[in-house]
Amino acid sequence: MLVTDHQSPETDGSPEKTTAGGSTLGAATVGLMGASGLPLTAAPQLARLRGALRRHRDAGAPGALDAAFAAAAAVVAAAGATPQPGARPDLQRLRQLAQAIPDLGELLSCAADEAERAVAAGVSRVWHALELRGHPPAWTREEWDAARMVFACACVPAPAPAPERLRDSLRTLAAGRFAALIADALAAEERPWVRALADRYEPLRHRCARRTAWRSRGLAHLVRSDPSSREAVVRRLERWICAGADLDALAGELEAALVHARARPRFA
Repeated sequence: MLVTDHQSPETDGSPEKTTAGGSTLGAATVGLMGASGLPLTAAPQLARLRGALRRHRDAGAPGALDAAFAAAAAVVAAAGATPQPGARPDLQRLRQLAQAIPDLGELLSCAADEAERAVAAGVSRVWHALELRGHPPAWTREEWDAARMVFACACVPAPAPAPERLRDSLRTLAAGRFAALIADALAAEERPWVRALADRYEPLRHRCARRTAWRSRGLAHLVRSDPSSREAVVRRLERWICAGADLDALAGELEAALVHARARPRFA
């Protein structure tokens, strides 16, 4: 679609145009840029984006996606999608650009795929560490689509780019759902509690689990039978996932959730 000085243009009988830098544009590229609102002067940035994507797709070249994002930021800026200071990016405009510019849409999908694989690896690590039953969950299609829009917002030029904001936004996409699924697994049987709490398990069970005349029931029964305990566990797990799901911190989060939920209110 875009032809640089070192490529042979694909012609379809329509007139060709050139950018200010002398690059030759085929009719398809001119049509694409018109449909997306890109000026012809953005052709070099579009070529850089396309080349970086090709290096990533064909050879998995290190840094290719970073180069593609840098080019995409220039393309998005050229399309006039930079918001006013203090305003949020226009998601509808970004969606339109991703549809109108196939290379930008491909970049967002590649980035979402990379993030999905990273999330899947992290969730699998938790599932195996706690010996939870069933397959570890993955992003839904809606969550994957949301990740594309998170990356689209990352393409919008900002005065002070914040990579940690991108990371945190991606972690929140499925944190609530994953936390609820882990809580369901913790409510199903006692073994994951033993795995998660280690030497904290027995003291916490005796402190928080419901008791009968014969024995203390397990923590799984507590979460299964007490909505406030389950809610506290889900809330803590969601926060834990958003913070990076550090397995070394899990025992403390679960203990704090149950102790807080089971604490009797104090009255003055």
